[in-house]
Amino acid sequence: MNLEPAPRLPKWTFLAIDAGLLLTAFLIAYFAKNPYAPLPFITAVLLVAAAAVVGLVPFLIDYAADSAEYVQQERARVSDQVQRLHAAGESLARAAAQIKAVEEAVHKTAHAAENLPYRMQEKLAEFNEALAEKEESDREALEQELAELRSTNSDKLKAVADKIAAATAEWTALEAATRKQLSAAETALAKIQGVAGDTATKFEAKLTAALETLDAKLAALENAAPAPKPAAPVVEKAPEPVVEPVPVVESVSVVESPTPAPAAVVEEPKPKKPRAPRKPKPEETLAAMSEPMPGDSPAGISGESSVPDTPAEAPAPAEATRPEPVEAAVSSDGATRLLATAYIGIGNKLFIRGDGPGLSWDKGVPMQFVSIGKWGWATHDATSPVACKLYKNDETAALSGEIFLEPGKHVEITALF
Repeated sequence: MNLEPAPRLPKWTFLAIDAGLLLTAFLIAYFAKNPYAPLPFITAVLLVAAAAVVGLVPFLIDYAADSAEYVQQERARVSDQVQRLHAAGESLARAAAQIKAVEEAVHKTAHAAENLPYRMQEKLAEFNEALAEKEESDREALEQELAELRSTNSDKLKAVADKIAAATAEWTALEAATRKQLSAAETALAKIQGVAGDTATKFEAKLTAALETLDAKLAALENAAPAPKPAAPVVEKAPEPVVEPVPVVESVSVVESPTPAPAAVVEEPKPKKPRAPRKPKPEETLAAMSEPMPGDSPAGISGESSVPDTPAEAPAPAEATRPEPVEAAVSSDGATRLLATAYIGIGNKLFIRGDGPGLSWDKGVPMQFVSIGKWGWATHDATSPVACKLYKNDETAALSGEIFLEPGKHVEITALF
């Protein structure tokens, strides 16, 4: 508890008295004729001593008051400590009671823990007994169900096993028959291939002999003809019929072409020297035999000339130009290159379309200008034959039609528009 401090005497009163005494002693010593005479000296000393005592009185009173206040504070602090000690003692008593209760609970828990293993063993024994009874009942139920299933499905399983055995035997027999048929087919195929090879050789020999005979007859006709004679009209070739390949060909047959269309009369050509017959390629023989030759009759290659004595006049058909043959050579750098000769006028360009690397049939690619009338295109990425077509300013197609470029070949053509 905090008490208010006791009232104290004011110090200025004592200080005023002290000042008056000191002033009196100074006046006595100042106005005395002999300040060291016994009476004035003793009086002044007594006044100074009294002034000192009076000056110490307020300080002594303050010290006593401060001491009383300190003692009072210490007493209050001690009383507080005593109260705290009483409270701590009560807390310790309560803690001791709780500790005692905990000790009793620990003793009870220890006793229960000692009995727990025995109880666990009892519970485990009961659980094992229940589990054994359950397993035995389940086993009996499963054995009963298995016996029922065996009695029910034994007939079905036997039937399925019999079917599987029969199917296996059938498959084995079928495999043996298939192997026999395959071996027979391989033998027949080998025979057919041998016969086809012999037949093709004979057919090629007959075609070569027929062509040599035809060339000899043509050469004899040209040599026997008079010098100044009007040339025969150029007969356009009839459309080539589709000749289906046959495995064995015994004789050479010529397909009759339709009536040839009228042709325009051309100027008389100069007589040419007969040239040696060219050996045709196997893939060109059928097409060459199916086309009517100039100077031969449409019925076949009988050798009789059909050149009239006087030129036949006929109405001129629409103007058409036959493209020149493509000249192909092996490229020096391995690139697939096309060099076209086309005089298309100043300011025009030549474009190429196709299905090769960088080409498209929808939009053309401008060709590189090489020289006057020469245009070039090349690629190093071609791995298969390139089909292409030339266009003037990517609008007008060339009369030469589609051009086929072999990979790594240099081809030169003349494009007409």
